[in-house]
Amino acid sequence: MVKKVLVRSAFASWAAIFCLMSGSPVGAELQAPPGMVWIPEGEFVMGLAGASNKTPHKVTLDGFFMDRHEVTQSEYVKARGANPSRFIGDNLPVDQVTWYEARAYCAKMGKRLPTEAEWEKGARGGTATTYFWGDSMDPAYTWLDDNADDRTHPVATKKANAYGLHDMAGNVWEWVGDWYQKKYYEVSPVNNPLGPGEGTERGLRGGSWYSGKRHQTSATRYWSEPNIRNSNFGFRCAQGATE
Repeated sequence: MVKKVLVRSAFASWAAIFCLMSGSPVGAELQAPPGMVWIPEGEFVMGLAGASNKTPHKVTLDGFFMDRHEVTQSEYVKARGANPSRFIGDNLPVDQVTWYEARAYCAKMGKRLPTEAEWEKGARGGTATTYFWGDSMDPAYTWLDDNADDRTHPVATKKANAYGLHDMAGNVWEWVGDWYQKKYYEVSPVNNPLGPGEGTERGLRGGSWYSGKRHQTSATRYWSEPNIRNSNFGFRCAQGATE
């Protein structure tokens, strides 16, 4: 028998309706929390051929929610009371934020940083191409070194991908929850990988206003010590279906 369960968040006024079989969510009719979109469960090929740290491999993820755009300075200041950014503007992505600060913000909002696998699935939007829009650079989708005038830009001013996510290439690199390990893809589990159990650097995804086109691909991986501040670094949050 199919049962409908209403899931409520203590941190936001939203509801999601799940179809449950044997007590587990299995594909559902979902209403996303404000400012987020639903990324459906399923398999995709993560990585890019020809790069030693991006070995293509199949990954299967549960469905999850992801912020529609990078966390803005107005959102960050409202929650955290301070603005670490180099480039100032309410609708600009918060920058110069450490991994720890990004994680703390997401936790305060009842969310978390996406895993590296979740981030790439969200970025691809169901595609298997070099960029989420195709195999050739198209600046209509991204702020990069050729068009950004050496700075960040207001979020969601470039075209979205098929899931409705903006700035999954360019503007700022985005922190993910995982430790970074160059060869992790060679040993990564197929189902819901969480990254290495330990490390010294955290992952970043998506490229930035300072990056060239080779860093704008859906598979590009970057890394940094988690306490580093950089005007290239920002983030967005994710949330599991039952979190």
